[in-house]
Amino acid sequence: MDVSSLTISQVRDLLRRPGGIDAALLDRLDADSRAGVRRLALKERRRRKSVAAERARLEKMRALESRLHARGLSRIAGVDEAGRGPLAGPVVAAAVILPEEVLIPGLNDSKVLTPDKRSSLYERIIEIAVAHGVGEASAQEIDRINILQATYLAMRRAIERLGVPPDRVLVDGSGVPGSPFPESAVIDGDAASLSIAAASVLAKVTRDRIMAAFHREFPEYGFADHKGYGSARHLRALRIHGPCRIHRLSFNGVGPAARAGNARDPARRSGAAQDRADRESASGGDAGTGEARRNAAPDRRIANVQTRLPWAGKRGENAAAAMLARSGYRILHRNYRAAGGEVDLIAATGRTLAFVEVKTTAAPGFGPPETRVTLNKQRQIVRVARAYLQRYPDSGMAPRFDVITVYYADTTPRIRHLEAAFRPES
Repeated sequence: MDVSSLTISQVRDLLRRPGGIDAALLDRLDADSRAGVRRLALKERRRRKSVAAERARLEKMRALESRLHARGLSRIAGVDEAGRGPLAGPVVAAAVILPEEVLIPGLNDSKVLTPDKRSSLYERIIEIAVAHGVGEASAQEIDRINILQATYLAMRRAIERLGVPPDRVLVDGSGVPGSPFPESAVIDGDAASLSIAAASVLAKVTRDRIMAAFHREFPEYGFADHKGYGSARHLRALRIHGPCRIHRLSFNGVGPAARAGNARDPARRSGAAQDRADRESASGGDAGTGEARRNAAPDRRIANVQTRLPWAGKRGENAAAAMLARSGYRILHRNYRAAGGEVDLIAATGRTLAFVEVKTTAAPGFGPPETRVTLNKQRQIVRVARAYLQRYPDSGMAPRFDVITVYYADTTPRIRHLEAAFRPES
């Protein structure tokens, strides 16, 4: 083809046609005397480079599934969740089995995608998946069995709803839900496995839609905007209105509002708040009276002093380390510092390396242990863990991020250990 006889518009149409042009013709466009043609050729080369890079990324994400397919396993289900951290709404999990040779351009961990991109990928995944299932666990179930176990419950429900038995289940994170099928935990799986990434998109889009529906029922909380996470607007609404029926009363920030007795739904009050309300109702009292506030104030002041006792932190770490040792862990490091942060304990059990944050208090705290470690602190711990693994790359152990709470009501500590309390962000 004599490209010199083509107009720039014709060259543009040539590049747009299905199948494009071969490398030799593109070389001739590169050498054309017209700057406009050379710009089109450069744009086409950049497009091809981008397509090749995207294909390479997707092939890398498919590597785990490809190895399993090569072993004769045909139905590989990826499983991921959305909504472990919010103060309200369910935790949602999805399970997806993709065709063996499929590559879905743009598919990635849902957290790095825009809402519009997630929505378009959601439709594509539903269209081509061999099977998919979605499960959830309600706020009440989360309060009853804790967020980790509720997440596993939602995952088992999603797997059950696949409709076909998977040959292998790949689960994002360091733990598995305990389904009847062979399971493998994949750290950062939503960025390392196509099927897990597909599940992360389905779970995220489904949960966002659920929270948008709850927004119509409870507009005062702004669920459509923050999806139940602890934004400033959400916390302000909790202080004004108290929790509604989809709030997680066991979570820090929600429990105090319920204990104050101002839950929108009386059935969602904590037991203590409901007892107080019953007593006040019987006596004609008012929770907002000055007398009630004066009676409550000394307890709050004492609690605030107790939680700041200087000996609590180190004593709690000692108790946590002793508990781990009794449970068969090997304590490798205490107060390990790296990457500008510190981890209280690093302990080994089996093939797992636990990076443990210890929270100690002399007064009962609000919420489960994982809610008492801020997102910034989680990121700091993850940075320390990655620095540690770079220093000791041959350990061959899978990292896990635990939280232990130690409560000193008297001389005997009450200890709670939550394994896999949080996961690193991608």
